[in-house]
Amino acid sequence: MTAIQDRSRLLTLSCGRVFVRDLTPEADATLPPLVLLHGLLVTSHSFRGVMFALAHNRRVIAVDLPGCGGSDRPDPTDAGDYAVPWLADRVAELVEHLELESFDLVGHSFGGTVALALAADEAPRLRRLVLVDPVAFSMELPLEGKLALLPRLGPYVFKTLYGRADLRRHLARVHSAPEHIDATALNVYWDRLSRDGGREAAYAMLCHLTLLSWLAPRLSTIQTPALVVWGDRDTLMPVSHGEELAGLLVEATLQIVEGCGHAVPEERPQELQSLIEAFCA
Repeated sequence: MTAIQDRSRLLTLSCGRVFVRDLTPEADATLPPLVLLHGLLVTSHSFRGVMFALAHNRRVIAVDLPGCGGSDRPDPTDAGDYAVPWLADRVAELVEHLELESFDLVGHSFGGTVALALAADEAPRLRRLVLVDPVAFSMELPLEGKLALLPRLGPYVFKTLYGRADLRRHLARVHSAPEHIDATALNVYWDRLSRDGGREAAYAMLCHLTLLSWLAPRLSTIQTPALVVWGDRDTLMPVSHGEELAGLLVEATLQIVEGCGHAVPEERPQELQSLIEAFCA
């Protein structure tokens, strides 16, 4: 196996510091770098099962989105309210900062939303796009999500009362079975969410999940070849969302992962790795 150099670090962008897991094979890379974007309420740690395996023949850059993980958490008023286009601009800024001449992009869940927004802006360096259960359409939130969005009461409840047990219930919902939750991952996600500004940033992002009507008309303009990956047991968003998305994109293939929930990178890392490698070869 090829040895991997880990150059994980904080990079300073216009929004503050952004943490990246930067994994590079010591042998010559045969493919363009691969950028990974995580979902809501988690971090780049959600890709722990695939990032090192993918890094044996290419550079892998797993990003903690601004406001999440090990990245800085500016106040939403100073961070474009963490709107999807603002986050996509920060990813584009990161690509520019790292001087990536060409790259492939993987986005899971909310990270897939950001990836779609970036691709819709006709990112000239983007070569391949892998979308794993992305939120492409305004979604129907579960009861807890609806309560969180209630005027006045919702922000207070989420920012002050949302606890570790609530996060565990969310993870149980996005996995095909509660026993698939990794205890260490839960600890990592809860620690990062609990840091100063973490809940405020997460709440701002949550609010945008019901405000995606602007994105749908732009999907048919995306020219980048795309692979849409969907867990057939996703209870947050049905497989029909994946079918609709694949039909709207100019060049897309839909791959269903059987027996898997919304958290494909955590439940089926080896299968996802194989799909990414085959599509981006």
